[in-house]
Amino acid sequence: MKILIIIISNEMNINNKLNIEILNNYLHSIDDIVVEYCGISSNDDFINYEDIIKFKYKNINSKEQFSKICDFITDNKNILDYDWYIKIRPDIKLLENINFDILSNTAINAIARLYVGHKQIKNGMSVNGDGPWKDIRDCYYDTYEKYIILDDMLYIFHNNVIHKDAFDKISETIRESEWIHTKHWVERNIELNVIGIYLVLTKYNAFSGNLLC
Repeated sequence: MKILIIIISNEMNINNKLNIEILNNYLHSIDDIVVEYCGISSNDDFINYEDIIKFKYKNINSKEQFSKICDFITDNKNILDYDWYIKIRPDIKLLENINFDILSNTAINAIARLYVGHKQIKNGMSVNGDGPWKDIRDCYYDTYEKYIILDDMLYIFHNNVIHKDAFDKISETIRESEWIHTKHWVERNIELNVIGIYLVLTKYNAFSGNLLC
């Protein structure tokens, strides 16, 4: 299995080096895996992580997160040949390894920022775990899955999804929130798959919580 980790941020903050080391160690603990890295930053600051990882791709792009990844994938679509891609911010610390067995190869796989439906998923929500957002409740029960907004801080997708045009360049200039990410995927008929990922947003010490309706 061949994976490209796409680290995207306004800056490759040196204070997040531990998060990058944990991510790298987790993924290299999986058998029969090849891991390569892409860095997309608004600044030429990739050196801050290069004693831990080697970037195969380095892109300086001052746009927001979704435009950053769409520009990179569109420009390199004909040469990208990985099985899986993980988009992650450097201020995300994984607290357990990624479980590839629960992923859909036709969808964007991520925890939910907002959810209305019937699923019950441990660590499936981004804002109601321990931390400053523990009292936010953006998960509501319904017999049918009616509404999903995926969180944009970490998501995983298969090469199939690239070739369904999920990341073709966009022209919007408004703030690229989680709602904008999901809006584009829905408009492009890309499936949304809510999964559990145990993590902490170290910038705010905010942990993923349970999608248990």
